[in-house]
Amino acid sequence: MHAGVIAVNGVELQRDPQLTEPMTRAWNTPRYLVLPAPLLHSGSNELLIRVSGYYAYQPALGPIEIGAPELMRTAQQDSYLVRQNLNWLHLGVGATLGCFFLVLWLMRRQEAAYGWYAARQAAWVGFTVNFVSNTPWPFNNINSYSAVVSIAYVLYHGCNAMFVLRFMGRRWPRREAAMWLSIAALAAATLLVPDAQLRAMRTVMAWASSALLFTTAGVFVGLAWRHGNQAQRLLSLTALASALAMAHDLLVFTRIVDDNFYLATYTEPLATVGIALTLAWTFVSNTRRIERFNDEMQHHVAEARAELTESLSGRHELELLQARLGERVNIAHDLHDGLGGMLIGNITTLERTRSTLPPDQVLGMLRGMRDDLRLVIDLASAQHYGELSLAELLAPMRHRMSQLFELHDIALHWQLSHIDQLHLATSASLEVLRILQEALTNAFKHSHATRVDVVLAREPRQLLLQVQDNGAGLPASNNTRSPTHGTGLRSMQARAQRLGAHWSLASQAGRTTVLLQVPLPAGSAADAPAA
Repeated sequence: MHAGVIAVNGVELQRDPQLTEPMTRAWNTPRYLVLPAPLLHSGSNELLIRVSGYYAYQPALGPIEIGAPELMRTAQQDSYLVRQNLNWLHLGVGATLGCFFLVLWLMRRQEAAYGWYAARQAAWVGFTVNFVSNTPWPFNNINSYSAVVSIAYVLYHGCNAMFVLRFMGRRWPRREAAMWLSIAALAAATLLVPDAQLRAMRTVMAWASSALLFTTAGVFVGLAWRHGNQAQRLLSLTALASALAMAHDLLVFTRIVDDNFYLATYTEPLATVGIALTLAWTFVSNTRRIERFNDEMQHHVAEARAELTESLSGRHELELLQARLGERVNIAHDLHDGLGGMLIGNITTLERTRSTLPPDQVLGMLRGMRDDLRLVIDLASAQHYGELSLAELLAPMRHRMSQLFELHDIALHWQLSHIDQLHLATSASLEVLRILQEALTNAFKHSHATRVDVVLAREPRQLLLQVQDNGAGLPASNNTRSPTHGTGLRSMQARAQRLGAHWSLASQAGRTTVLLQVPLPAGSAADAPAA
């Protein structure tokens, strides 16, 4: 019964709080009542029990026992343990496990079995509340409450079927869609069926849910024993045992078996814990496999790092060797462009002078070569940028070249603009000066010019160097913007490339122009008065 009243010899001894809607739900609560001695008569006594409930829910009396108070109290406590306490325990365990695997699924969405297990437990909690709840809350009548419980029951079996398929690594889209369409139709029919048809609808829901449960158990056993591992096979046997218990409960529910005891109270907690332990074991196994994979990856990474270190070490040694070779080539170019140019100039002077040169003039030539060699050494060994401005570095060369050209009656004109506060990297300054020196040496040695004009100016975004003479010009084979003949021309082109600068050479009879445009970073130096 849902609710009732117990009276002895016309005196009420116990009454449920609500005998009408919202009716008290005391159908699964065993009662214990001590009959007061003053109410009992010698001979016959009348025990009246009023049963309140709906026909659709089969209201009736359960077994009634009369005996010694101590024995009846023990029987009532045992029955309460089974019908109430175990269900509360099952609710707590099921909800806890459901929340745990819900969190796991939220952390690892690809593990769909965890999500369906959490949904399964949520539906089972909604159904199991029916065994311990004493009111139809949050609804105001038994019919609505019973409909929601029945829907929770069929949802439980649907989620259980999905869990089994995902746990076994299977996806059957069409069959799954058909199952959920059937569940949706049953749920809608349960909510909309008239009260007169409610009992028949509940019976249909029970048989449909049981059919789904038996099908799921059969599929689970078949897949596990054909293609599964040991854990999946053991879990399939647990599911089969749970299905057999559900079969018994279905027979009790449909009154085919005259009993009021449901085995699910005992078997379902064991099945729930078994599934949870299997999932946890699977999770731990996967975690260990991932850890082993990580260990292997770390080992491989360590080996790769060692190989990379060895490769980088060899590459570093190769780069050092290339750097040394590059330094030697640069020194060779510097000696060719600087000291070599001075030697050529001095030799030419000696060849053109018929008389013996004064000792002071010879000493000046030697000192000039010494100063040029010192410039090479100082610039090569410099460790900081901006030690000297470009004008300060240019001064010794300007002095020597002016003397050399004046000695040979060649007019050398200098136009310097805004370079006394221009500080470049030491290597860049040397490149610019060597290009200038090579251009002047070529003009002195080959052009037969009478006038040479040098422009060196710091412009807003570039450094401009122009050397122009009025000589005979270069041969046709060398009169090009990308010369390939002549060590000096190739040297100037290589130095311009290292500077990232634009270099060009234009030559014709009566005019040869070497032009260098070096890009400057913004704010590299402030403008200064022309030198």
